[in-house]
Amino acid sequence: MARRKDNIVYHNMRMNLDNEQHRRIHMVLTDLNTNVHKSVNQFLIDATDAYIRKLEGNELTNEEKAQPEEHLYITRDDLDKIRREIKDELQREMIGILASSLITGKVIQMQEVRNVSAQNNTEEDAGADETTIGLASSWG
Repeated sequence: MARRKDNIVYHNMRMNLDNEQHRRIHMVLTDLNTNVHKSVNQFLIDATDAYIRKLEGNELTNEEKAQPEEHLYITRDDLDKIRREIKDELQREMIGILASSLITGKVIQMQEVRNVSAQNNTEEDAGADETTIGLASSWG
């Protein structure tokens, strides 16, 4: 039975012995222990497969490259959407704060504090007016 040649592909590798990495690989391949590894070809396949599995998902091949995003920039519509989301979130938060302050009575207390400070201002104004009137009358 003849072997089929259509299911076999060849990949050649050229090594430069001036390159330390290439020289190290050449030394291992020429002195490979075939008692442990079936053949040089199978050793290269196993080593390459282990490396590919380690780098899986890191754009190793052209097919795995990440597809370009629809927009690599922010459009005006995106900005409007973000603006609306922020505005809606701010309104919800402010309504929650106002509702909780009404329930606890903090708003009423704040109005009382404002009334007390307004009374203090009028008292200070009256005292200043009496002093001014007294000084003005002594002059004259």
